[in-house]
Parts: sequence; structure tokens; C-alpha cells
Amino acid sequence: MKILLIDDHVLFRDGMQMLLVGLNAQPEIFEAGSYETALDLITSHDGLDLVLLDLALPGLSDIEALIAIHQALPDTPIVALSGNSDSAKVEQVLQYGARGYITKSSGAKVMLNAIQLVLDGGIYVPPEILAGSRSPMLKQSAGEKENSHNLTPRQIEVLLELSEGKSNKGIGTALNLTESTVRAHVAAILKSLGASNRTQAVKNAMQKGLINIPDVDA
Repeated sequence: MKILLIDDHVLFRDGMQMLLVGLNAQPEIFEAGSYETALDLITSHDGLDLVLLDLALPGLSDIEALIAIHQALPDTPIVALSGNSDSAKVEQVLQYGARGYITKSSGAKVMLNAIQLVLDGGIYVPPEILAGSRSPMLKQSAGEKENSHNLTPRQIEVLLELSEGKSNKGIGTALNLTESTVRAHVAAILKSLGASNRTQAVKNAMQKGLINIPDVDA
């Protein structure tokens, strides 16, 4: 699997390199610190499977760069990386060809599972942005993703916390949810995954590719 990572911060690229090792398929990663370098890499490397695109690079505007890369790689999913959590920006990015939008404040596990979801054909919109948006387009995008595995973005986050063995109280603290809300999400997760307990739910989710837990010893 070939991934093109476009970001002008070397430290961030180094961190993403380590993160991407946790994907289901071992990736070959090409790095670009500018849009111009990215376009050069696109023309010199065939078969790119994913583009991770920082929206705050110097040079072209974020949308101009997204359009240029999408035109160069019309069949390759693009995931936007940004510090902007505005729903209008997310909608605009999806309109111009991106298949996912990850805020840079997201945790490593959320990023990894969002990327895996896009690779599996889904669309990723951060749950906190979706929850605060009235945009029909964002709701529809989330619906496409939910239909692929019958779980909402928030339930995927609860699954990730379940995979760490956290209690309902611990999950509620981590995700700023009440315990009753967590219990409702857990019940829905068990039902959707045909699981009788939390451990089985996590196992079934991993088998379906819904979550991916990197081997920390690798």
C-alpha cells in the first residue's frame, strides 16, 4: 500500500510515519513538504492508495490544492488534515473530493481508525463536528459511513475506549459523556456486532476491520 503524506512540518510527518505503521496493510510512505513536491511525486509514482493532505501549507489555497490533487488522482481517496474544526470547512472539503477530514487534535487511535475507515471505502467526519452541524451533506456523509458497519462515529469512539478495557465511567470521562449515555452506546454496539459481552464486541470489530489495535511490541 502506497501513501502520500503532504505536510510542511517534519515533526508531524515523523509522527504520522510511526502512526501509519499500525494500519492493517504495511504502508510505503512518500513524504512531501509542499504541494509542488507532492505533485512531482504523484507524476513519478503509480498506484498511490491514499493521500493525507495538510490544509495549511504555504502556496496554493487549501481548496485549490485539493482540487489539483483530486484531478491528478481521481480514484485515490484523499484525507484532509487540519487544525480547523469548522463544519463549513469540512463540508467544503468533502464537496471538492476529500473522503475524510481529521483534525490534528485527534488522538492517535482515532486518526488510525479514521484512515483505515477511508481505506475501506467509508467517509470520515469527526463526531464532534458532525454533532454541531445542521448540514444535510455532512449528515448524509456520516450516513454512508454508518451504513458500512451500522455504527455511528461516536460508537466507534466508544469501541476504541472499550478496546482499552475502560469502564463506563472511564469511557464517559474520556469522551465527555454521561454513564447512562455510554451504557446506551455499549448496548447498541453489542447488538450491532452480535456480541454478548465487551470483549467479544472488540474482537468482532477487529475482525470486521472497524477498529485496528496496533501491536505495541512491533
